[in-house]
Amino acid sequence: MRPITNLYVFACAFIVTLWNNIQPTVGNEFIANYSSSLLTNVPKNIRIWTQVLDVSHNRISEISISEFISLSDLQVLNLSHNLITVLDFSVFVFNENLEYLDLSHNNMLKVCCLTLAHLRHLDLSFNKFTALPICQEFGNMFHLEYLGLSATMIRRSDFSYIKHLKLHTVFLTLGNFSLYEPQSLTALNTRSLHIAFAANQNFSFSLLYDGMSTTENLKIVNLIYTLSYKDFPSPPLTLLKKIKTTDLTLDTVDLQWPIILQIFLLIWYSPVEHLTVRNFTFWGPLGELTEYEFLPLLSSLEQLISLDSSMKALTLEHVRNKLYYFNQEVLYRQFSEMNIASLTIYDAYMPHMLCPNRTSSFQYLNFSHNALTDELFQNCGTLIDLKLLILQRNKFESLPKVSFMTSRMKSLKYLDMSNNLLRHDGADVQCQWAESLTELDLSSNQLADAVFECLPANIKRLDLQNN
Repeated sequence: MRPITNLYVFACAFIVTLWNNIQPTVGNEFIANYSSSLLTNVPKNIRIWTQVLDVSHNRISEISISEFISLSDLQVLNLSHNLITVLDFSVFVFNENLEYLDLSHNNMLKVCCLTLAHLRHLDLSFNKFTALPICQEFGNMFHLEYLGLSATMIRRSDFSYIKHLKLHTVFLTLGNFSLYEPQSLTALNTRSLHIAFAANQNFSFSLLYDGMSTTENLKIVNLIYTLSYKDFPSPPLTLLKKIKTTDLTLDTVDLQWPIILQIFLLIWYSPVEHLTVRNFTFWGPLGELTEYEFLPLLSSLEQLISLDSSMKALTLEHVRNKLYYFNQEVLYRQFSEMNIASLTIYDAYMPHMLCPNRTSSFQYLNFSHNALTDELFQNCGTLIDLKLLILQRNKFESLPKVSFMTSRMKSLKYLDMSNNLLRHDGADVQCQWAESLTELDLSSNQLADAVFECLPANIKRLDLQNN
């Protein structure tokens, strides 16, 4: 590979994120940016030495070989967000150096294939294919690292042409999804798998189970299920032995609480080390789920979370609870007893969290953007390994109480109390901070000069801005 090719492979990630900031100036003579220009065709006056071409966000409906034949040095081509319906890869037969090709967000229904030997990044996601657009020629693209695809159905044979390729990332967009044959995903050989499911359909849980058996890093968007929890397809008992995923992200999750418990029990027993759930709504079948049915699940969870597992970090962001009849204290107890190093519960309207009953393994806690008050962790002596505590954007009011909260946290080094309602009038109230605390963020509160009477003894870094 020529030196200029190596340079652009290295720079490719930066180019992709900066598309809209690139201008065809003299200093960027190898880059041509025609994005958002109301074009219906690829421009004909492109410099022949162009190596990066962006014609995204236009109204181009078809492309031809004559538009690219002179661009023998072209390495990066962005045709996303257009109106292309048919893709014939022979259009790029003379672009032998092409490494990055983005045709996502078009109206493509059909592809005619040709091997593009140097291609590393191919994105056909967010199109209108019925079946996955995988051709036999894809199997000869041995440099391919990223593959984006879209379809309304997936069959076991769909990945047969590329099962020998060692991919870094596969991205699947599954709109108006109608069929998934179990075990189909397991034919893939990819380090990361990202699935964007239809936002208006009930999720096919076989995608989750097979995805966890396929890749180290799995992300699924739109895990929504509105049918009864009694119809939920529980994970097979043999699944645990097959799971490869260590980093699992679920985004836009809307599930009934009994289903969530079953999925969480599976994940806890699995090799997953990092679980992130964003835009998370949980609810329940009011009037249907009896205490007799519900409590055994909670009992299993309560016994489980105190046991050793592979999980190291749990992150929950933007959580909404529609289970109004549910005693939230029960849920807080499950979280407080988790045997993990890192716990984040962000933007969950959480008013309280319980002190762990036994010595906790928590080293990092982030409860930002909630409704926590001065009563949090008062007289709590089980968080002795906690090093970082982030409580910004809550409802704390008393700085002395915050200091008492930390007094038994023997390992605490960093505390973020920014964007609260903290005051301290210095009225003969003694503060008692953790001796280990060296960094404290008190910015954006309601503190005055009296704050200097209530600071940790060993503080090295202090933020008092916006007080």
